[in-house]
Amino acid sequence: MNIVVKTADNRYIVRPDTTWERDSEDFYPPEFVTDLSWSPVLFIRISKPGRSVGARFAERYYDQVGYGVLLYPENLIDGSETAYAAASCLDHTSFLQMPAADKASLGQISLDLKAGENAVFHHEGFDPAMIATAIEEATRYIYIRSGDLLAIELQPRKPLEVDGTQVMTGDCAGIPSFKFQIIR
Repeated sequence: MNIVVKTADNRYIVRPDTTWERDSEDFYPPEFVTDLSWSPVLFIRISKPGRSVGARFAERYYDQVGYGVLLYPENLIDGSETAYAAASCLDHTSFLQMPAADKASLGQISLDLKAGENAVFHHEGFDPAMIATAIEEATRYIYIRSGDLLAIELQPRKPLEVDGTQVMTGDCAGIPSFKFQIIR
């Protein structure tokens, strides 16, 4: 199982499954990580393997929709493609909870994220065409397998201030989806 990520600047990277924090346990950044950034994501679970999937057939290839946050060790990213890919492999940095919603209700749901008590992201309704495009583009380059996750960053990475403990929470349609702490 891999996590295929469509970045906010339309690149595709693959995170290993060791980055997925399934239980929303607390994150303790390693000592060499001095700066963290984050990006909210919409993600889907692939239910059918495929390659070169056309956008009009994309709906047949996923069965669940979820939301979450990807963390990046910003001090490891020096602008090169290699550094960005390596930084994306840090264990337990993909906080993805499923299912948050079914495919049919995708256009009517909202996503709210908080860092501590501060609202840091809000989005209302998602266009299913965004998912179809991501599946079509990703499968030009890679073969997707059943169980893979395809995550779409909803905004560019933003710095995350962590001095002591930072709590991240996410609500989907007003229902708590995830909650975790980043502890230094």
